[in-house]
Amino acid sequence: MTALECLEEGLRTDIKAATGCTEPVAIALAASHATRLAGGEVETLEVRLSTNLFKNAVEVGIPGTHGAHGIELAAALGSHSPAPQPDLTLLSSIDDGWLARAQAMILARRVVLQIDQARHGLHVECVARARGGTGRAIISGSHEHVALLERNGTVIHEAPDHDAGKSSKVLEVRRSLAEAPFGELVEALPQMSDEVRQYLQDGVEMNRKVAEAGLGNGGLLKIGSAYRTLIQKGWLANDVITRAKMLTSAAVDARMSGCDLTVMTSGGSGNQGLTITLPLSVLATVRNIAESRLTEALALANATTSILKHHTGTLSAMCGCVVCAGTGLTAGVSYLLGGDLGTITAAVNNMAGGITGIICDGAKVGCSVKLVTAVDAAFQSAFMALHGVSLPSSNGVLGATVGESLRNIGLIAAPGMVGTDAQILAIMANKPL
Repeated sequence: MTALECLEEGLRTDIKAATGCTEPVAIALAASHATRLAGGEVETLEVRLSTNLFKNAVEVGIPGTHGAHGIELAAALGSHSPAPQPDLTLLSSIDDGWLARAQAMILARRVVLQIDQARHGLHVECVARARGGTGRAIISGSHEHVALLERNGTVIHEAPDHDAGKSSKVLEVRRSLAEAPFGELVEALPQMSDEVRQYLQDGVEMNRKVAEAGLGNGGLLKIGSAYRTLIQKGWLANDVITRAKMLTSAAVDARMSGCDLTVMTSGGSGNQGLTITLPLSVLATVRNIAESRLTEALALANATTSILKHHTGTLSAMCGCVVCAGTGLTAGVSYLLGGDLGTITAAVNNMAGGITGIICDGAKVGCSVKLVTAVDAAFQSAFMALHGVSLPSSNGVLGATVGESLRNIGLIAAPGMVGTDAQILAIMANKPL
């Protein structure tokens, strides 16, 4: 496979539209599959999920539920979903009747939740028990990867190595991108097809609508409005970095509060997609940079994020939005402003030297504050690299190449921060839900 083929396949596979936070969606997908296999009205729905999935699903708002959240609610909504082909947009167009049926299921204590303390990463198992039969579904490794389907104890679909999610198409393309020479991926950018370029541009337009919703007081924190007020009062400069932070934080706030608009994800996360697309589009608009160059920068940022997700895992103790998408963003900014491979390497190392190790304590409206850090650090790292500032590769965990640095960051996440992840979960699990 050529670098161009690897790049385009990776972009098509690891960038997808989703409605709502992708972790509750993954739970809803598993519940939907299990319910359909049970073949009747579900009497009990058992949900068993990994520590990381619990952490990222417990606090985020679910679209169409008037600000409600919760793992049990996500599972119950999935169980009652009318979608003919369940995908990452499963939780779109929730009406009051659908919501009422799901809430009644929870009130009747028909949803049973269990956290698998021994399992990390992305993994959820749902068992739906109805009078007519039992359905079992496992999603593992990536948000849409159906690893096992079982009806009345008979396996009707099983992916090899489903416990580790090794057969997931998403994980395969991430691995291919990580194994490709990074310089060859950069060289392939101008050769991208018009179809892929349009797909990336569509993601920008999609995510800008979510930012506009956030600026229109669509989020719990209303952080976007606060930024706008601070700019108007002269407390913050109306520069490209501040505008990028305003749009990104507003969009994340809206999404984590349950905004029902569809977003274009990156590396399995809508917040990561927002972190990449919005700042790059702001920069391209301010500097009047051609759309062709913007789509190439978007491709590089997304590919870098996918590579880092390969090394860290889909979910880990490390904040994927700051560390993975933030690092992808700094690579994209460097490229967008004319940087070569050396400059991009310096920018990635500048970023890695500053933000590596920032924890993930679950998806929530507070992610909008973390993303301010990511956008600010990404722009600063790229701007410094473009002006000759480059951290020595002898510093800390940095590598001599982009690939080496990304691998090292991954090692910090897993196995390095597994113990940290357990402590984060213990703190969160002891809070009243």
